[in-house]
Amino acid sequence: MCGLRTCFLCLVVAFCLLFGVSHSTNESVCVLSDAPQQCGAFCLGAVHPLCDQYAKSKQEEAIVKIIADSRAEQKELVVKLIADSRTEQMELVNRSQEEMVKMIAEFRAEQKEVLNVLAANQTATTSRLESILQSRPVTVPPGFQKIGSRYFFVEYNEEKSRTYAEETCREKGGQLATFGNEDEFEAVTRIVSIYSSFWLGYHRNSKDEFVTTTGNKGSFMKWHSGEPENFGEQNCVGLYNLSMYARKCDIKDGFICQLDTV
Repeated sequence: MCGLRTCFLCLVVAFCLLFGVSHSTNESVCVLSDAPQQCGAFCLGAVHPLCDQYAKSKQEEAIVKIIADSRAEQKELVVKLIADSRTEQMELVNRSQEEMVKMIAEFRAEQKEVLNVLAANQTATTSRLESILQSRPVTVPPGFQKIGSRYFFVEYNEEKSRTYAEETCREKGGQLATFGNEDEFEAVTRIVSIYSSFWLGYHRNSKDEFVTTTGNKGSFMKWHSGEPENFGEQNCVGLYNLSMYARKCDIKDGFICQLDTV
């Protein structure tokens, strides 16, 4: 645009230089005393503002471009910084996880070693205690005999109620007998008369369950067919003819004691 205007003004100047006069709109005549110099000054005075405006426009375009380029560079720099920060964070997290896994593995290995040491010490201690116990002389109260893995006392001659039978067993250092399994039951019943009855260490509790003297459920009980009955407070247990019966606790019978200390 500035170039077109400049060309137009130059044509005007040239015309002034050639003819030295300019006609006004009211047909009056203006005579120029020094046409070349005056027209040249006029042309330069008209061209300078146009060139200044053009230069200013170019400067503004350059500034806009510089600002746009600077913003683009800043945006790229921010994006790169964010990406680098995220990468460093992920590396730090992965490194922390690896270190944690390593620490847990080392801790478990240490625990395992400690447990192995404790187990070895416990085994050694148990072996020493067993050796000491085996080396000690076994003291068995009079009348007790070893049947299976335990000692039992069978009272044939003296008959007592269940309560007094339990007291007598305690005085002898034991308690009324109970059985851990069928083999133990059969081992005891083989040496007692099938025609005699004996008190055992079971009784009925408030929940209608038969438990031992210490309150535990009997681990093995061999009831006779139709037993246990509960006619007339049959809350105690007796042994007769290789089977167990529910009986009244005040009946007088023989009894079998067990010794658990040896």
